[in-house]
Amino acid sequence: MNTRNRRRALSALFSLAMATAFALVFFTFNTPVQPTIGSDNAMYLTMGTAVARGYRPYADVFDHKGPLLFAMQAIPQWIAGGYSTLAVFVMEVLFLFACLCVAGKIARRLGAPALLVQLAYLALTCPLADGGNLTEEYTGLFTLLGLLLALSAFGGEARLTGKGLTLHAAGMGAVTALAFMLRANNALPLCAFTLGLAVYLAGKRAFADLGRCAGGFALGLLLASLPLVLWLAAQGVLGDAFYGAILHNFMYAETGTESRVDMLLHSSYGHTALMLAALSCLGALALRRRSPALALAMVAGAAGAGFAGFISHKFYIHYLMLGTPLAAMGVAALLGAAARDGKRAYRAGAAICLLLCVGVTYAGGAQVIAHRNDGYGDYETFSADAQALYALVPEEDRDRFMAYRVEPRWYVATGALPCMRFYFLQEILAQADPAVMDEIVETFETEPPRWLVIYYNREFSPPYDPRVAEIFEADYEFVAARGTYQLKRLREML
Repeated sequence: MNTRNRRRALSALFSLAMATAFALVFFTFNTPVQPTIGSDNAMYLTMGTAVARGYRPYADVFDHKGPLLFAMQAIPQWIAGGYSTLAVFVMEVLFLFACLCVAGKIARRLGAPALLVQLAYLALTCPLADGGNLTEEYTGLFTLLGLLLALSAFGGEARLTGKGLTLHAAGMGAVTALAFMLRANNALPLCAFTLGLAVYLAGKRAFADLGRCAGGFALGLLLASLPLVLWLAAQGVLGDAFYGAILHNFMYAETGTESRVDMLLHSSYGHTALMLAALSCLGALALRRRSPALALAMVAGAAGAGFAGFISHKFYIHYLMLGTPLAAMGVAALLGAAARDGKRAYRAGAAICLLLCVGVTYAGGAQVIAHRNDGYGDYETFSADAQALYALVPEEDRDRFMAYRVEPRWYVATGALPCMRFYFLQEILAQADPAVMDEIVETFETEPPRWLVIYYNREFSPPYDPRVAEIFEADYEFVAARGTYQLKRLREML
């Protein structure tokens, strides 16, 4: 092995070590060091296990994310046998490792030290990780790949033309499609970034190159989307997928009452979004002479990432992870500009960046570790209660079992699968689309679960739909209770 290949191998091994160490601390839901599962993660573990065992996405087990998430969650469960947090953790580490490798390449292209930019990507991610195994986490790889392709096409001394430009545009179309197929909102940063490049080409009247880019981008979209569309068609769920991933997703985004303006100006969520956008825009400022096309695209991409973070009224902190790739690229552009300005500016910038990255990551890690033991203890108690109640359900009836409006972790703790497609947060999903509750009521009337777990002596909001509450009271008999949960049995079985 020559010196260059040895350096590449060592760099890759170090990136893998950083990814693993980061995941062990910050991806708390699936880490082999006391996994705490978490709500969205539990939904995805259930969804992945169900699809791996033959359930049809959207039709038999529902979520309002894209079909790629169903496939990504099913593959590790198909390999590991179901409800494997370790299998998902390995997938998370591999994705983060790939993100660091691509971030390192972006850094080198911009004349910045790869390690510092990788550390910046981790530092920007750690306060937003939210336990891990989230669509925004995986989207980071596709966004970074799109940025690298754009940098290769527009960031050199001479801009690519002809076939090379078409191929790079096809690659950008492919990764944009994959981001969209994880969740429609997640493609917004890449779409906006691409629009910025298109505006630049149109402004320069480079219509031939604009046509090549548009054609290549469309081809990439088609080629990346086609396998997933064919998979959905083979399952007979194309209509269900369109409803879930597009229509219901955007209806869900409109639920909630928080003001977007107030969140932007008067909350840590908004201030974090502004900080990420500022890093991207400062990087664009540093690139304005070297590559005005990239500079314009980075500003547009920052706007797209900000819009993605505020398109919903939910304001979950992990939504802001969509802005971390562009912010990391901004850091790389600033460090590269500092290196070109002279050693003194570069050393000062690198030292500040290193201190900030280490400080933010250390503080975030210490906070996560401090809360982990409590979270794991709660999950152990929860699991013991869930398993004790589920043990009362006869084996022959377990395909007619439902955990209704309790934590989705019920399925993970017991290894159960739901007998209704709306398996979590039913009344909350129905706030987005009342037809959801109509279907649930109809199912309870025509094919009711034989065994049901609901809360016991616990208030929550929104309350049960009155029709569902009446069914629980009239058609089900109390069997047992543990903690804040109770097991009920269908009266016709008595």
